[in-house]
Amino acid sequence: MKLNSFAKFSLLSISILLMSHLAISPVIPNLYNFYHTNNPNIGLASVESLATIPAMMITIFVLLSNGVIKLIGKKNTVLLGLILIFIFGIVPAFTTNFKVVLISRLLLGAGIGLFNSLSISMISDFFDEEHRGTMIGLRTAFLNIGKALTTFISGYLLIYGIQYTFLVYALALPIFIIFLLFVPNAENVNNKKVSIKFHKETIVLTLLTFLVGISYMGATIKIPTLLAEKYHYQPDVARNLLTILALSGILSGVIFGILVKRFKNLTLPIMLSFMTVGSVLFALTNNIIIFYIAAIFIGISFVGTMSFNFFYISNKLDNKFINFATSVILVGGNIGVILTPVVLTKIPEALHLEKYTTPFFITTALMLISTLVSYTVLRNKK
Repeated sequence: MKLNSFAKFSLLSISILLMSHLAISPVIPNLYNFYHTNNPNIGLASVESLATIPAMMITIFVLLSNGVIKLIGKKNTVLLGLILIFIFGIVPAFTTNFKVVLISRLLLGAGIGLFNSLSISMISDFFDEEHRGTMIGLRTAFLNIGKALTTFISGYLLIYGIQYTFLVYALALPIFIIFLLFVPNAENVNNKKVSIKFHKETIVLTLLTFLVGISYMGATIKIPTLLAEKYHYQPDVARNLLTILALSGILSGVIFGILVKRFKNLTLPIMLSFMTVGSVLFALTNNIIIFYIAAIFIGISFVGTMSFNFFYISNKLDNKFINFATSVILVGGNIGVILTPVVLTKIPEALHLEKYTTPFFITTALMLISTLVSYTVLRNKK
């Protein structure tokens, strides 16, 4: 079934909201001052949880979404998720009750989790292998664009008052409308229901995604510390590096369809080798130009790796298994993100290792192993 350009955009647009729970992260200090002033018993950790708790709920509801899909269908599950984001995303703009705000953030995460995997599996429903790689790459590009866009809007709304930053989630309403109007029911395309089954491809790619989650999140949280505390760069240098890292990811998503047509299964080890090189450059050098090159490598690698994983699953598995397999891979990545502080901070501290470059040596080793495993597993597969 062919979709017109606007239907394609409507399908891709839901990915704009997949990382929107992080939109308030830059204003956490302002939120702390606001809530702490209203209630001195509210500490910084509690306010920081407004950004972290949705991630936990996303992980849970990515798995639960398969049951919801069986009950109400794919399109309705996406629409339900968008409604939850819109309603509970903006609730904190109208109340100072911190418990209500916390609950609303939980339900926001539930909404995102409901259609996270569907943003990928529905592409498989509507597109054949020839066009699927391009659409999955664009989906990842939209995700990165959405992360930047929602963060920018949230920061801009801060001008009008701290509570106004939550109005960024009103963006879910126009996305809800265009998705409702222009995206057909996926069930009408293939007449197949969601089924649950573990495949060896899913297990291998989940383990690799787990390691990639540690390495990518490790880069985003350890680059500022490395540059500021070890090399004494100004904070704007780290911000610029992370911006370049994100923008290079968008580029990788846009050209992914071309890459996978050219390199086929070798795309994954190539992408993982990019993150290996990027990590080791941060570990061994102190040169700003090299740092920018390393950031570009890591950004390209992350988006290229995730796009390939979902593309591979969508081509190798029957449609009825794709949503569950996608959910498992996403959970693997999220668990990696959650365990990043343990692997890259707590363990080195316990072993009394140097704290600035050691995390990058660890991620270099993890990515080197991942590169070798992916090459060994995929080199002879068609």
